[in-house]
Amino acid sequence: MDFNKEEYFKRQTTLSEIGKEGQELLQKAKVLIIGCGGLGNPVAIYLATSGVGELHLVDFDTVSISNLHRQVFYKIENVGKPKVEILANEIKTRTPFTKVTHTNKAIDKDSILDLILKYDIVVDGTDSLPIKYLINDACVLAKKPLVYGSLYKFDGYVATFNVLGEDEEYTCNLRDAFPKIATDIPNCEEAGTLNPIVGLIALFQTNEVIKLITKKGKLLTNQLLIYNTLNNSQFKIKLKRNKQLNIEEIFKNSTYLDSKCTFQDSTLLITASELKKLFQIQPLK
Repeated sequence: MDFNKEEYFKRQTTLSEIGKEGQELLQKAKVLIIGCGGLGNPVAIYLATSGVGELHLVDFDTVSISNLHRQVFYKIENVGKPKVEILANEIKTRTPFTKVTHTNKAIDKDSILDLILKYDIVVDGTDSLPIKYLINDACVLAKKPLVYGSLYKFDGYVATFNVLGEDEEYTCNLRDAFPKIATDIPNCEEAGTLNPIVGLIALFQTNEVIKLITKKGKLLTNQLLIYNTLNNSQFKIKLKRNKQLNIEEIFKNSTYLDSKCTFQDSTLLITASELKKLFQIQPLK
């Protein structure tokens, strides 16, 4: 079926704040989404259907049954398959106006800078604290804006970091909010989470990306938004930039490995598709 682009985005371009000019900016934008779970899953779909021209998805994981209650664009028949492949195909069924590519490998210190430099905006959809700091530090070094999201039980956290301001200074980053990686905070698998907060934070992130691209509205810069679903409350923590931090030195000396995880050497990791190929060995005659 042929899609008319003007008709597809009609409800969006009707907004005077977006219009054809804003839609063209969205179409020209390139966004990198790292992590295709509860946050990255809806972020990718909503950005694609908003008209973002190019998306690159990064995730090493496969769909599991426990993902389905909150990673709503995966289905029962997707269990066991690579998340990035399923999500990329889902996007292709919804909009012909977004180029979507993917990497079915874990992000690591050796590869992240080269990857980030290819895109305009980075979205953090991961649930590993060390990896969140890796993404943050790489964005600071690459001078790329980062839309951050994280979850803890009924709380969600969102901010837009490292945006170049009119004063030619960059706004706060994750280390201005939390200078050091906490070692006692469990991830969603360990602490649990309710699916509404996952969807809410993902949509907050999507909204930040659209505002960044179209240059409309007020961004969540130099502040951290915290939303609680039990109390239906939200508040913002003001952040102040620590110019004494040497991110380049921190990046050089950090391993960004999770102390709770036994195997994290990237050379030991294998994707589902690579494993499948290994099992396709011809039998001996």
